[in-house]
Amino acid sequence: MEKAKIRWYTEEPGDAAAAAGSMTALGSIDEAMIPFLLFRGNCEEAVHTYIDVFGGKIVEMKRWSDDHADMPPEQTGKVMRVEFAIGGTRMAAGDSMDGAKGNADIELIVHMDTEAEALYAMFALAEGGSVLSPLEPYDASDGHLCRSVTKDRFGLTWIITYPNPARQYICSDGIVWIE
Repeated sequence: MEKAKIRWYTEEPGDAAAAAGSMTALGSIDEAMIPFLLFRGNCEEAVHTYIDVFGGKIVEMKRWSDDHADMPPEQTGKVMRVEFAIGGTRMAAGDSMDGAKGNADIELIVHMDTEAEALYAMFALAEGGSVLSPLEPYDASDGHLCRSVTKDRFGLTWIITYPNPARQYICSDGIVWIE
């Protein structure tokens, strides 16, 4: 996987309108960008659920300790930051300090190879959550996929897809999509 070059910018001195068109690069880093998921005290359970459903591993986990002066006592032992890998994707997560913030506006998409894999993921994620739309062919603009939308018990929305078998056929050179 090629690493993204992330560039950091600052506004030029002057009014905001003028500055919007003239940003100055401060520098760049050669690192991969990874999503950070924020949970309401159940981060560790969520990460283990996702690893159970999709396979993967925890790379590193750090917990809040009671040596943080301004930390609420109930935060002790919760996940400060965990990095984990699912397939070729590295992700990070943690428990919110105030317990109120979460990932309500985030949707994660996972492409599965077969209907059986997609159904397994959909039902496993829906346990304690809900299926918002069942596994079925997507609209005509993206008809080569079947998809389901599921909200898990941790508040994350998952879009699970797999190739629509009605829109493909297999030949000696591989799969050909029917448009």
